[in-house]
Amino acid sequence: MTTIDRRGGIFAVVGLAAAVGLAACGATGSGTAAPSAQAPTPAPVATTPSAATPNPIPSPTMETTPVTTPSPTPGSNASPSEAPASAPADLGGFGYPPGDVLDYYVGQGFVCEDPKPSSQAAGYTQVRCLKAGEGNAPTAIIALVVSDEGVTGDAFAGYVTPAGTKGPEAKAAYEHLAGFLGAMLGTDAGTEAATWLAQNLGKENAQTRVGEIVVGTYPEDDAGGVGSYVELANQAFMDAPVP
Repeated sequence: MTTIDRRGGIFAVVGLAAAVGLAACGATGSGTAAPSAQAPTPAPVATTPSAATPNPIPSPTMETTPVTTPSPTPGSNASPSEAPASAPADLGGFGYPPGDVLDYYVGQGFVCEDPKPSSQAAGYTQVRCLKAGEGNAPTAIIALVVSDEGVTGDAFAGYVTPAGTKGPEAKAAYEHLAGFLGAMLGTDAGTEAATWLAQNLGKENAQTRVGEIVVGTYPEDDAGGVGSYVELANQAFMDAPVP
């Protein structure tokens, strides 16, 4: 059995997973050992509708009204065109370079913590970014776990309220998590993953596979908060030895 662990060390996974809508940004990887919040070229993801090629994504209640996830083009926050049919090998099966994804979220108001070595995979570094809510408002979380060669191996996102609260509203959680799937996977895989997530959000350690990437979702209710997470990992990360 291969495993990925919660939040860069999430839960046992025996399959590979799904995706969410986004458009290609056409950028290349930086090749740095760990992603930087200042890395060039913003990355994709957003859950607001755009006039650019819409990618319908079902809501958690599977309503027919589509939600779209346009992604920014390199060097801007504008909406884009279409993602490549498959991710280049140097991206580890993901849709975009790690620096681009981090830059996009920094542009959306997320604040990134200092990089730290992964506790789950030797040779990987984790960068986590937060957009904190005030009081009992939800906090949005994203994180990338990147190899020494600059290739993403694992990524996760969460949407949580403080410990002891009832948790965030499902639609808002879905929009953040589905948007992250799109930012990591690109249009085609992202749309497939978002569809899967709409049917599985809130389930305990649900998992699936799309292409080379394992995707899972799980709820959280502990001292760190109450809400939901998604996580994505490739085989190289899952095969890496524990430090």
